[in-house]
Amino acid sequence: MKTKKGEETYNNILEAAEQLFAEKSVSKVTINDIVQRTGIAKGTFYLYFESKETLIWEFMDKKFGYADQWMKEIVLKGYNDDELHEIIDFIVSFVKKHIRILRIMHNVRFHGFLGIRRLEDRYMKKWITPFSLWLERGRLEGTLSINDSQFMANYLIVTLHEILDRVIMDDFPVSIEEVRDELKVLIVKLLK
Repeated sequence: MKTKKGEETYNNILEAAEQLFAEKSVSKVTINDIVQRTGIAKGTFYLYFESKETLIWEFMDKKFGYADQWMKEIVLKGYNDDELHEIIDFIVSFVKKHIRILRIMHNVRFHGFLGIRRLEDRYMKKWITPFSLWLERGRLEGTLSINDSQFMANYLIVTLHEILDRVIMDDFPVSIEEVRDELKVLIVKLLK
């Protein structure tokens, strides 16, 4: 178990890394940059992280861990319009809260450093299973008008990701609030 000082050092390293990733390409950030920004010795860095790659994965897990838990709990959600809107509200609020980090992560060089396939395996694929289970329950109950829950889960995750990705990177001339409203309409139409 980490001490209070140890937890503080761990968090300071992650914060320094986040600042540096926002300033320059993740591939150009070195461990020396991180320890210099944090004000610790290089050996101290290695007490907490095996490598820069390990730091990056822990950084993302720490920032997005509660989204993973929420996705697991989606199987408990219902299917009326308000509940479908609640799902979109959560996703959009999550994006708004983490826009800076999401912009860092959506940088092509960030994907290139970790590998797009590894990122998809670690995040996107694990979100599809609970989404698929939730959709299958709605299909079996006759509440949702879908034929293939697995396909629809993949379709929804990829669609939401692509649309929100464009908003995150300022590629759409609309606000995230406008996208939220359009996504609510889209999701209800797709599922009912």
